[in-house]
Amino acid sequence: MYAVVGCTECGSYWLLADPDGQDTANCPTCGRTHQTTKLNRFYTSDDRQAAVEIRSRLLAEKRGETEQFEQVADAAELERAVEEGTGVDDRAYLDRSGVDPDAVGEAGDVSGGGSRSRDEIVRAAVAERDDREAVLAYATEHGVPRDAAGDLLDRLLRRGEATAAGGEIRLL
Repeated sequence: MYAVVGCTECGSYWLLADPDGQDTANCPTCGRTHQTTKLNRFYTSDDRQAAVEIRSRLLAEKRGETEQFEQVADAAELERAVEEGTGVDDRAYLDRSGVDPDAVGEAGDVSGGGSRSRDEIVRAAVAERDDREAVLAYATEHGVPRDAAGDLLDRLLRRGEATAAGGEIRLL
């Protein structure tokens, strides 16, 4: 189950996975610890995507951007549009930009089968490790500067893509 909850300290909204399975939760924005039973639950659902949509709507309303939010298709529709799109593929884009696509492919092969982005490394760290220090250590070992890894981890928590409860961090 997922719940869209709000912080009484800073007014931030975030997704809380399994809200009944934890005693406390930390606000990803201000860090305040809340008892999960006392958090304002604006929406609960077994469907993560539905909870994400509601959180997005609440954020738009909070910022006075409800009209713009209504004009944007939901995430599932946007994903379908991207998959079905007839846009320019990577090879054509590189070619039109004056870059040799074959040279780019070869440069990628030199790195040993494709390198991972910093975000991918931090996500892998969260999947393999369970506390902040271990995640930062893993990311640093894999080439992500510690400050950048910390920023990326905080971003995952703020967006509700990861949760931190009782010192344990996990992806949602």
